[in-house]
Amino acid sequence: MNELEQLARFTCSLRLSEVPESVVNAARYCVLDTIGSALGAAGYEELPALFREFSHWSSGVWGTCASAWGQGEKAGIFPAMLINGMMAHALEMDDVHTGSKSHPGAVIVPAAWTLADALGASGEAFLEAVIAGYEVMARIGMGMNVSSNRKRGWHTTGIIGTFGAAAATSRLLGLNWEQTLSAFGMAGTQSSGLWAFLAEGSTCKKLHPARAAVNGFCSAILAKGGMSGPSQILDAEDGGLYRAVSDSFDMRKVSAGLGETWEILKIDKKPYPCCRTTHHAIDAALFLRDTDGFHPEEVSSILVETYEVGVLQCGFEKYPESPVEAKFSIPYTCAAALVRGKVTQAEFTGELIADPMVRRLAESTKVVSDPLFNDRYPARWGSRMHIFMKDGRELVRQIDDISGSIRRPLTARQETDKFTGLALGSISSERAGRLMQDILRIEKLPELPDLC
Repeated sequence: MNELEQLARFTCSLRLSEVPESVVNAARYCVLDTIGSALGAAGYEELPALFREFSHWSSGVWGTCASAWGQGEKAGIFPAMLINGMMAHALEMDDVHTGSKSHPGAVIVPAAWTLADALGASGEAFLEAVIAGYEVMARIGMGMNVSSNRKRGWHTTGIIGTFGAAAATSRLLGLNWEQTLSAFGMAGTQSSGLWAFLAEGSTCKKLHPARAAVNGFCSAILAKGGMSGPSQILDAEDGGLYRAVSDSFDMRKVSAGLGETWEILKIDKKPYPCCRTTHHAIDAALFLRDTDGFHPEEVSSILVETYEVGVLQCGFEKYPESPVEAKFSIPYTCAAALVRGKVTQAEFTGELIADPMVRRLAESTKVVSDPLFNDRYPARWGSRMHIFMKDGRELVRQIDDISGSIRRPLTARQETDKFTGLALGSISSERAGRLMQDILRIEKLPELPDLC
């Protein structure tokens, strides 16, 4: 039995009654985090227009319908799932699994919720699918060298997300383990997602988890219909996914401790709406800003030491010209934190990007790699900030673990406040309160709440 077959058997045999309560509770809060992030983006950028376009081209074609979250109407299941997946990732507020360098919530929850909604499935069946999806997606990522995957230009979420979505939707469709294994094979051959969007601040990054959700679902449908997929999709000598997208891999990590060690217990929740790789530096900036006698205008220069992938991904010397570029800039996010004392969605507007003080601090910031943080990555994401003041003082703060990480988790109150604050962007306070209560007991519901 190979590792992928073990994941397929695990997906089919998982029962909520046999899962530790800590895992069930973690799954509830992962769903809450994802739904909040998505509802906060219901009217963001081009998403409403995209929904109208996809609804137009799919009208009367796809049969089974599901809710497009916060859009006021249902749509064919494929466009609904695609839009829901894009919403979940649009604000850069969705969760992170550091070991696989991926965003599982933005893939798994839209795939599972949209299909469960269309099927009229119970909350228990939905939550089982979510747990299976998180476990499969995380482990597929852990099996490869995610640093080399990123350095090759791949967006890991898009590469491994198809497997997680295939697991969640196969589970909801009632596939047996042989069919689920075939779905995994077809999921791997549909993996995609590249970092070229950053070259010009394109807004298509949110397409990657959304496409992974839809492609994983398509894989489950194809397997249900009789198409077979390769069980050696990960490690085949010719055309194996791991060999194609990574310098090295370890198949043992795919199934090690399966059913005993739960990756959903190792999920980071974001406190700031930007790339997770900027968060450790934001933490340091906010801490140092509270130093007695600190004034942004007195800063001479800033040095941030972090891991190599962090420099590649967010260490740009070029000042951002758009909100997308700003969300992936350690110099910009640190400067915004030092000037404003917070990093919220409001800090990623044209007005603040044009702020001369923010720009001066960002352009005075250098980001370099450091062996300490490089050796810890991806298990721990950290950095060390040095702020050099004009009067000769040097302020230093090292962040070993980011706020919202498993070693510095958000409290339950912080998580519920985050949900409410985001959800109020598209639904009423009363509705947000009821929805939160339903999600935190979702396994007891005969069907999912309507998010239309």
